Amino acid sequence: MKINLTIPGAPVPAARPRVTRWGTYTPPKYKAYKDGVSKLFQETIDHVVFEEGLPLKMTLKFYRPIQKTGSKKFKSQKANHELLPTIKPDLDNYIKAILDGLNGLAWHDDNQITTINATKDYDDNPRVEIEIEEIK
Repeated sequence: MKINLTIPGAPVPAARPRVTRWGTYTPPKYKAYKDGVSKLFQETIDHVVFEEGLPLKMTLKFYRPIQKTGSKKFKSQKANHELLPTIKPDLDNYIKAILDGLNGLAWHDDNQITTINATKDYDDNPRVEIEIEEIK
């Protein structure tokens, strides 16, 4: 079994909880993104897809927006996927945000994921493309 899901908009990296003298909180931008991923999955696929204990493989493609600043040459290279983003945020933080948003929905627990293939690129249409499949 295999499922595909596209999350529109710029990807948001996972953020560490913030500690203040009044307590600990999750940054609102990250919480909203994670909740949006969960909601989109529930609207698209309304049940837990993969049974507990099944090993899973994920393919994630993160497309960041092309910055407004910079030379025409760099913008062109980014639009043609010739220049890849080597800037923050880190790829692992993007991955964590998606795993947190889909945990308990697409699978029972993210310990079922045994293989992840992820890329980070620029595009005029920022989004995250997700493919999840069972490993047989």
